Amino acid sequence: MSALGARIDGRVTTGAIEIHYRVEGDGPETVVLVNGIGDDLEAWLLQVPDLLAAGLRVVSFDNRGLGGSSKPAGPYTSRQGASDARAVVETVGLESFHLVGCSMGGLIALEYALAFPAGLRSLVLANTYAAPDSYTRDILESWSAILESGGMAAVMRQMAPWIFSPEFHAAQPEVLAGFIVEMVKTPQTAESFAAQLAILHDHDCSDRLGTIDVPALVLVAESDILIRPALSRRMLDLLAHGSWASVPGGHAVMWENPSAWNRAIVEFIGRHGEGPPAAGPGRRDVRKFT
Repeated sequence: MSALGARIDGRVTTGAIEIHYRVEGDGPETVVLVNGIGDDLEAWLLQVPDLLAAGLRVVSFDNRGLGGSSKPAGPYTSRQGASDARAVVETVGLESFHLVGCSMGGLIALEYALAFPAGLRSLVLANTYAAPDSYTRDILESWSAILESGGMAAVMRQMAPWIFSPEFHAAQPEVLAGFIVEMVKTPQTAESFAAQLAILHDHDCSDRLGTIDVPALVLVAESDILIRPALSRRMLDLLAHGSWASVPGGHAVMWENPSAWNRAIVEFIGRHGEGPPAAGPGRRDVRKFT
């Protein structure tokens, strides 16, 4: 049980696979969280308490390829991820909710908004893009090469400089070391990681973004070198109802600076709860959370 409501774990069958999901809290508004590459739903441990405290019900799930979900052969696509998320939404019985996707999860969230817009109140696109550029593809291809030659432990260990900021390396080396230990211990297989990596490498919805008709927050980490704010800015420019917010930190800002990151999400969702949609044409605001 959560201190702020019941916690329920379940499984839903979609196609030939099963997706493990969790529902926490009993607030009047629901937020659905979509993870990045290599992260199961336990990765939201620094987000869920703040979201529950804000009065939200929280739904999370393991993307295909890790955690308690099935691990079919890849490569995977963002459209498959969106269908998996839809199966969870339907099983939980959500008629109105907010969707938050981080990194790879942002690509899945974009595809969800494009394919299944009904009931979607707002969209948070954190540390993500509509399409990678050649620099980011080169990074992803280098990860693939390391994975093939050194396996999961090697690829997870080398990830730290890419996802944690220089400031975090300098200020909290012991905390960083703890994160690295947990990352290296990942139970995810190399095959499943490579299948998820394909989502980040191949996704491109740039020519469809203008059709998303819900308020969208583009949330960036100021020191993110994996998915640079400039790539997120390109996405913002294509959204009809986009807002912009930034938080100090690297790509893993949800762990580096969780309080500010969570606050940005809670404030945005708070503006787009039940009632008439609050979005108008163009960008609503530009915010910095510290």
